[in-house]
Amino acid sequence: MNSISLIALIIFAGWSITVVKEDFEIQKILNKKILIGMKLFALFFLAMAYNTYLGYTGQTDSFLKVNFYGLWFIHFAWTLLAAIILWYGEIWPAGDAKFFILISSCLPLINPFIKTFPHYLFLSLLINIFVVAALFALINYVSEGIRQASPGDFFSAQWEALRQRAIALSEQGGLKKFYIFFYAINIGLIFLLHQIFAMELKNSFGKIILRTEIIYFILFFLWEKVAENFRSKKWVYISITAYGLYFISGYFLFPYRLMDLLMIALMNVLKFSVILFVGRYMFEFIMEKKDTRYIEAHELEPHMVLSSKILRILRDNPVFEGAFDDCFKDGLTAEQIKILSDWLDNLKVEKPKVEIIKGRPFALWIFAGAAIFLIFNNNIVDIAGIFKR
Repeated sequence: MNSISLIALIIFAGWSITVVKEDFEIQKILNKKILIGMKLFALFFLAMAYNTYLGYTGQTDSFLKVNFYGLWFIHFAWTLLAAIILWYGEIWPAGDAKFFILISSCLPLINPFIKTFPHYLFLSLLINIFVVAALFALINYVSEGIRQASPGDFFSAQWEALRQRAIALSEQGGLKKFYIFFYAINIGLIFLLHQIFAMELKNSFGKIILRTEIIYFILFFLWEKVAENFRSKKWVYISITAYGLYFISGYFLFPYRLMDLLMIALMNVLKFSVILFVGRYMFEFIMEKKDTRYIEAHELEPHMVLSSKILRILRDNPVFEGAFDDCFKDGLTAEQIKILSDWLDNLKVEKPKVEIIKGRPFALWIFAGAAIFLIFNNNIVDIAGIFKR
C-alpha cells in the first residue's frame, strides 16, 4: 500500500507540474491534460482497490479496508460540490475546477490517514489554496507598488482607493442602514437554522454540518448569485415568520439555549460580513486594479474576462436581458462579445472602452495548497492557531 501511495505521489506531482507550466504559458488548462490526470487517477485507484482485495485474501498485510472507499466517495462528493460552486460562483474557470477535483481526489490515495478526511478535507485544502494565493498576491502587489512609488505615497493611494470604494458601495445602497438591517436579519436566519440543525442532529448528521466554515464558503463564493435574494421582500417575510416560530417553539423545546443560539447566529453574521466586505468587496477590488486593461470593441476576443465593475453595470442594465448573468471565468463567449460590441458601437462616446482583467494562472496555488497539506497534514489557518476554539 505504501509503495502505491509513494508512486502516486511522485507521478501526480510530475503531472501537476506540467499542468502548472501549461497554465503559466497559455493561461488555460487544456482538457487533454485533465484526461491524462483522470487516467492516472483511475490507475492508482484500481491499484489500491486490487491491493485491498489482496489484503482480504491474505496475500498482503498492508491494505486499505473496504470502508475507506465509502469515505472516499463522501470526500469526492464534497469536492465535486465545492468545484461546482467555485465555477458557478465565477471564481474559477472550468479547467481550474477540474484540476482541483483531481488533486483533491488523489490526496487520500497518497495519504489515507490525512487529517480532516472525509468531510472537511476539501475545505482544508481550499483554505490552503486561497490563503497562499492571497498572501502572495498581496505581497507582490505591495512590493511592486513600493518599487514604483515611495511607501507613504503608495499606502496613501491605496487608502484613498479603498475609501472611494466604500463610498461607491454606500451610493449603491450596500451600506445603507435600511439594507444592513434586513441583510443581517435574513443572513442571520441561515446561521440560526444551521445552529438548530447542528444541535438537533449532533449525534448523526450534525457532525457533518457543525462547522460554520461550510456556510461561510457557500455564501461567500456564491454571493454574486444570491445577494439580491437576501434583500428581497419575500425573504423578509420568510425571516419574520421563521423567527416567530423559532421563539415560540424554542420557548418549549430548548428555553435555556434560546438566546444562546440567536447570539451565536448574529455573531456569525458579523464574522461573515467582515469576511465578505474585506475579501469580496475590498481585496478583490485592490487585486483587480493591478490587472485591469481597457480595450475597444474590435479588440474583444473569446475567453477574455470582464472586471467585476463592468459585470455589475451590464447585469443591472435591462438592455442585456440577462445575457451577462452567467459570465464565468472561462471568459466571454462569441455571443456575449457580439452583444457587447454592438452596445459599445452604439454609445455616443469617442472610442468607448471596456474593462477586462488579465487572467492569473491559478493551477500553481492549487498544487501549492495540496503540497502544503501533505507536508504539514493540516491547513494554514489551523497551523497558525487562528480561530482556535
